[in-house]
Amino acid sequence: MLCGMRRSQTTSWHPCSNGMVERFHRQLKAALMCHPDTSWLQSLSLVLLGIRSAYRDHLKSSAAELVYGEPLRLPDEFLSPSSYTNRSEDPTNLVVARLRQQLSRLRPVPTSRHSVPTTFVFKDLNTCSHVFLREGVTHDALQPPYSGPHLVIGKDDKTYTVRICGKDTRVSIDRIKPAYVLAEDIPPTTGTPVVSYRDTRNHHSQRRTTTDAMSS
Repeated sequence: MLCGMRRSQTTSWHPCSNGMVERFHRQLKAALMCHPDTSWLQSLSLVLLGIRSAYRDHLKSSAAELVYGEPLRLPDEFLSPSSYTNRSEDPTNLVVARLRQQLSRLRPVPTSRHSVPTTFVFKDLNTCSHVFLREGVTHDALQPPYSGPHLVIGKDDKTYTVRICGKDTRVSIDRIKPAYVLAEDIPPTTGTPVVSYRDTRNHHSQRRTTTDAMSS
Protein backbone atom coordinates (compact mmCIF):
# COMPACT_ATOMS: atom_id res chain seq x y z
CA MET A 1 0.00 0.00 0.00
CA LEU A 2 1.55 3.30 -1.14
CA CYS A 3 0.39 6.78 -0.07
CA GLY A 4 -2.74 5.31 1.49
CA MET A 5 -3.97 3.92 -1.85
CA ARG A 6 -5.32 0.41 -2.31
CA ARG A 7 -5.72 -1.32 -5.66
CA SER A 8 -8.75 -3.51 -6.29
CA GLN A 9 -9.51 -5.32 -9.55
CA THR A 10 -13.05 -5.29 -10.92
CA THR A 11 -14.77 -6.54 -14.02
CA SER A 12 -15.41 -4.36 -17.05
CA TRP A 13 -18.49 -2.08 -17.23
CA HIS A 14 -18.92 -1.87 -13.46
CA PRO A 15 -19.65 1.79 -12.61
CA CYS A 16 -20.49 1.12 -8.95
CA SER A 17 -16.84 0.18 -8.35
CA ASN A 18 -15.65 3.54 -9.71
CA GLY A 19 -18.17 5.83 -8.06
CA MET A 20 -15.57 8.35 -6.87
CA VAL A 21 -14.01 8.61 -10.34
CA GLU A 22 -17.41 8.96 -12.02
CA ARG A 23 -18.43 11.75 -9.62
CA PHE A 24 -15.18 13.61 -10.33
CA HIS A 25 -15.72 13.25 -14.08
CA ARG A 26 -19.24 14.66 -13.73
CA GLN A 27 -17.92 17.60 -11.67
CA LEU A 28 -15.12 18.24 -14.16
CA LYS A 29 -17.43 18.20 -17.19
CA ALA A 30 -19.95 20.45 -15.44
CA ALA A 31 -17.19 22.99 -14.73
CA LEU A 32 -15.93 22.88 -18.33
CA MET A 33 -19.48 23.54 -19.58
CA CYS A 34 -19.35 26.90 -17.78
CA HIS A 35 -16.67 28.07 -20.26
CA PRO A 36 -18.51 27.90 -23.61
CA ASP A 37 -16.45 30.70 -25.20
CA THR A 38 -13.14 28.80 -25.03
CA SER A 39 -12.08 25.29 -25.86
CA TRP A 40 -12.05 22.75 -23.05
CA LEU A 41 -8.27 22.38 -23.39
CA GLN A 42 -7.73 26.10 -22.67
CA SER A 43 -10.13 26.06 -19.70
CA LEU A 44 -8.83 22.81 -18.20
CA SER A 45 -5.96 24.35 -16.21
CA LEU A 46 -8.19 27.00 -14.61
CA VAL A 47 -10.92 24.46 -13.80
CA LEU A 48 -8.45 22.05 -12.21
CA LEU A 49 -6.98 24.91 -10.17
CA GLY A 50 -10.41 25.66 -8.75
CA ILE A 51 -11.18 22.01 -7.99
CA ARG A 52 -7.85 21.39 -6.27
CA SER A 53 -8.11 24.62 -4.26
CA ALA A 54 -11.69 24.01 -3.10
CA TYR A 55 -12.15 23.21 0.58
CA ARG A 56 -13.52 19.72 1.26
CA ASP A 57 -15.51 19.41 4.44
CA HIS A 58 -14.94 15.67 4.96
CA LEU A 59 -11.16 16.15 4.58
CA LYS A 60 -11.07 19.48 6.47
CA SER A 61 -8.69 20.81 3.82
CA SER A 62 -8.26 21.09 0.07
CA ALA A 63 -6.67 18.52 -2.22
CA ALA A 64 -3.70 20.82 -2.85
CA GLU A 65 -3.04 21.24 0.88
CA LEU A 66 -2.91 17.46 1.35
CA VAL A 67 -0.34 17.15 -1.43
CA TYR A 68 1.85 20.24 -0.93
CA GLY A 69 1.21 21.05 2.72
CA GLU A 70 0.05 24.58 1.86
CA PRO A 71 -2.71 26.12 -0.27
CA LEU A 72 -2.18 27.15 -3.87
CA ARG A 73 -1.89 30.83 -4.69
CA LEU A 74 -4.89 31.85 -6.75
CA PRO A 75 -4.67 34.46 -9.54
CA ASP A 76 -6.50 37.06 -7.44
CA GLU A 77 -3.69 37.04 -4.86
CA PHE A 78 -1.19 38.24 -7.46
CA LEU A 79 -3.30 41.32 -8.29
CA SER A 80 -4.77 42.37 -4.92
CA PRO A 81 -2.81 45.32 -3.45
CA SER A 82 -1.70 45.24 0.18
CA SER A 83 -1.48 48.30 2.44
CA TYR A 84 1.06 46.66 4.76
CA THR A 85 4.71 47.37 4.11
CA ASN A 86 5.84 44.54 6.37
CA ARG A 87 4.41 41.20 5.33
CA SER A 88 4.72 39.86 8.87
CA GLU A 89 2.21 42.50 10.03
CA ASP A 90 -0.37 41.56 7.42
CA PRO A 91 -3.21 39.78 9.27
CA THR A 92 -3.74 37.61 6.22
CA ASN A 93 -0.23 36.24 6.50
CA LEU A 94 -0.76 35.60 10.22
CA VAL A 95 -3.91 33.61 9.53
CA VAL A 96 -2.17 31.68 6.76
CA ALA A 97 0.79 30.90 9.03
CA ARG A 98 -1.50 29.57 11.75
CA LEU A 99 -3.51 27.61 9.20
CA ARG A 100 -0.36 26.01 7.80
CA GLN A 101 0.71 25.09 11.32
CA GLN A 102 -2.60 23.36 11.92
CA LEU A 103 -2.58 21.65 8.53
CA SER A 104 0.90 20.28 9.12
CA ARG A 105 -0.57 18.20 11.94
CA LEU A 106 -3.17 16.59 9.71
CA ARG A 107 -2.91 12.97 8.69
CA PRO A 108 -4.69 11.22 5.81
CA VAL A 109 -8.13 9.93 6.75
CA PRO A 110 -10.46 7.62 4.81
CA THR A 111 -13.01 9.45 2.68
CA SER A 112 -16.56 9.53 3.94
CA ARG A 113 -19.23 7.20 2.62
CA HIS A 114 -22.71 8.65 2.96
CA SER A 115 -24.66 5.54 2.02
CA VAL A 116 -24.26 1.81 1.75
CA PRO A 117 -25.67 0.73 -1.63
CA THR A 118 -27.33 -2.65 -1.80
CA THR A 119 -27.33 -4.85 -4.88
CA PHE A 120 -30.37 -6.92 -5.80
CA VAL A 121 -29.46 -10.58 -6.37
CA PHE A 122 -31.91 -13.16 -7.69
CA LYS A 123 -32.51 -15.94 -5.17
CA ASP A 124 -32.23 -18.62 -7.88
CA LEU A 125 -28.97 -17.25 -9.28
CA ASN A 126 -26.87 -19.49 -7.05
CA THR A 127 -28.48 -22.71 -8.34
CA CYS A 128 -29.21 -21.97 -11.99
CA SER A 129 -27.17 -23.58 -14.78
CA HIS A 130 -27.73 -20.86 -17.40
CA VAL A 131 -27.99 -17.07 -17.13
CA PHE A 132 -28.93 -14.09 -19.25
CA LEU A 133 -26.26 -11.38 -19.62
CA ARG A 134 -27.11 -7.68 -19.89
CA GLU A 135 -25.14 -5.98 -22.63
CA GLY A 136 -23.40 -2.74 -21.67
CA VAL A 137 -22.99 -1.40 -25.21
CA THR A 138 -25.45 0.92 -26.92
CA HIS A 139 -28.02 -1.10 -28.83
CA ASP A 140 -30.92 -0.46 -31.16
CA ALA A 141 -34.40 0.24 -29.88
CA LEU A 142 -35.71 -3.23 -30.74
CA GLN A 143 -32.64 -5.19 -29.67
CA PRO A 144 -33.10 -7.22 -26.46
CA PRO A 145 -31.05 -5.85 -23.56
CA TYR A 146 -30.04 -9.37 -22.50
CA SER A 147 -28.21 -12.07 -24.47
CA GLY A 148 -28.21 -15.78 -23.80
CA PRO A 149 -28.92 -18.12 -22.22
CA HIS A 150 -25.22 -18.68 -21.39
CA LEU A 151 -23.81 -21.71 -19.60
CA VAL A 152 -22.41 -21.06 -16.10
CA ILE A 153 -18.85 -22.41 -15.79
CA GLY A 154 -17.87 -21.08 -12.36
CA LYS A 155 -18.89 -18.58 -9.73
CA ASP A 156 -17.76 -16.68 -6.66
CA ASP A 157 -19.24 -13.97 -4.46
CA LYS A 158 -19.22 -11.10 -6.99
CA THR A 159 -18.37 -12.59 -10.38
CA TYR A 160 -19.57 -15.43 -12.57
CA THR A 161 -17.69 -17.22 -15.34
CA VAL A 162 -20.03 -17.85 -18.27
CA ARG A 163 -19.45 -19.26 -21.74
CA ILE A 164 -20.11 -16.62 -24.39
CA CYS A 165 -19.64 -17.63 -28.03
CA GLY A 166 -17.35 -20.49 -27.02
CA LYS A 167 -15.18 -18.35 -24.72
CA ASP A 168 -15.22 -18.36 -20.91
CA THR A 169 -15.68 -14.79 -19.67
CA ARG A 170 -15.87 -13.36 -16.15
CA VAL A 171 -18.73 -10.92 -15.63
CA SER A 172 -20.12 -9.05 -12.65
CA ILE A 173 -23.07 -10.50 -10.76
CA ASP A 174 -24.89 -7.18 -11.31
CA ARG A 175 -25.18 -7.88 -15.06
CA ILE A 176 -26.75 -11.34 -15.00
CA LYS A 177 -30.05 -12.93 -14.08
CA PRO A 178 -31.12 -16.59 -14.01
CA ALA A 179 -32.48 -18.06 -17.23
CA TYR A 180 -35.92 -19.59 -16.66
CA VAL A 181 -36.16 -21.67 -19.85
CA LEU A 182 -37.20 -25.19 -20.73
CA ALA A 183 -34.53 -27.83 -21.22
CA GLU A 184 -35.37 -28.22 -24.92
CA ASP A 185 -35.06 -24.44 -25.42
CA ILE A 186 -31.42 -24.34 -24.31
CA PRO A 187 -29.21 -24.01 -27.42
CA PRO A 188 -26.91 -26.99 -28.02
CA THR A 189 -23.96 -24.71 -28.72
CA THR A 190 -21.64 -23.42 -26.02
CA GLY A 191 -22.83 -19.85 -26.44
CA THR A 192 -25.44 -17.73 -28.12
CA PRO A 193 -24.15 -14.87 -30.30
CA VAL A 194 -25.86 -11.56 -29.90
CA VAL A 195 -27.95 -10.77 -32.98
CA SER A 196 -28.82 -7.11 -33.26
CA TYR A 197 -31.93 -5.63 -34.81
CA ARG A 198 -29.75 -4.14 -37.55
CA ASP A 199 -28.44 -7.59 -38.55
CA THR A 200 -32.00 -8.99 -38.59
CA ARG A 201 -33.23 -6.09 -40.70
CA ASN A 202 -30.36 -6.52 -43.19
CA HIS A 203 -31.11 -10.24 -43.43
CA HIS A 204 -34.78 -9.61 -44.25
CA SER A 205 -33.78 -6.93 -46.76
CA GLN A 206 -31.40 -9.31 -48.56
CA ARG A 207 -34.03 -12.05 -48.52
CA ARG A 208 -36.65 -9.70 -50.01
CA THR A 209 -34.21 -8.58 -52.73
CA THR A 210 -33.42 -12.18 -53.64
CA THR A 211 -37.14 -13.05 -53.80
CA ASP A 212 -37.87 -10.06 -56.06
CA ALA A 213 -35.02 -11.03 -58.36
CA MET A 214 -36.31 -14.59 -58.65
CA SER A 215 -39.85 -13.34 -59.35
CA SER A 216 -38.70 -11.04 -62.15
